Amino acid sequence: MTIQQLEYIVALDTYRHFVTAAEKCYVTQPTLTMQVKKLEESIGVSIFDRKKSPIEPTILGESIVLKARSVLREVQQLKALVNDEKSQIDGEFRIGVIPTISPYLIPLFANKFARDYPKTKLIIEELRSEKIIDSLNKDKLDMGILTTPLKERNLREIVLYVEPFKVYTSPDHFFAEKKQITAKDLVNAEGLWLLKQGHCVRDQVLNLCKKPNKRSLHFESGSIETIKNLILHGGGFTLIPGLAAAPDEKNVIDIADPTPAREVSLVVHNGFAKERLIEILREQILNVIPNSFVKNEHYFRVKWR
Repeated sequence: MTIQQLEYIVALDTYRHFVTAAEKCYVTQPTLTMQVKKLEESIGVSIFDRKKSPIEPTILGESIVLKARSVLREVQQLKALVNDEKSQIDGEFRIGVIPTISPYLIPLFANKFARDYPKTKLIIEELRSEKIIDSLNKDKLDMGILTTPLKERNLREIVLYVEPFKVYTSPDHFFAEKKQITAKDLVNAEGLWLLKQGHCVRDQVLNLCKKPNKRSLHFESGSIETIKNLILHGGGFTLIPGLAAAPDEKNVIDIADPTPAREVSLVVHNGFAKERLIEILREQILNVIPNSFVKNEHYFRVKWR
């Protein structure tokens, strides 16, 4: 069993296609196929079910691939220690960001980061929280930006800021006459619009407003902007994260203290060794967050040696 063979089975699990996996590993398809077969023969177990299309791991193969990912993560950590890569951020990194954060936060810092660190490539993808957690555990992502706490023992959370919620209302809703909304006003208020199931903001809003309204039009969207347009043209209200409210945007009303808010964090696997990258991303993000937000100014650098 070799590290290279482990890399091949992980690639095959990731892409579920021999040719694609071989391309990603920069080897020929026959080479990858032969090495995977050799590994299976050496341990006496079929790791992949080749009768399935696309190919997929066997039941035991899933456990083997998961362990292989863990071993490769430890190998990368060892390399980082040997080469002192903690202070280097060159290379390619994959970041998952939930859809209710991504369109508002990423444009604020991504272009500056690209200019400041041209040798660092960030591949950013919008994903739901469950997918980000799973991908971090399987080493398919390097980082995640999402709401916390997650209570995942294999993941480390670096709190960035606390984002207040605001009310977005149509001009003809009774909320529009108020200068400030209270938590009591929100309970069972008429006209509530929600994101579709699976978005954490939906659950957070329901916790405050108790229940959605019944209406003849049923529309599910994963976009806050779509919900805002529905409200603007069809009435009602919703709660939006603070970054989703543009400066001086009309129809946005603050919520009185105690203001409901969500905690936003940078999340990595416990084995992630690029501490300097965490520091830089954290600094760049905090620099663009409104001063009205509660920022986590305390940061403790993890010591790897």
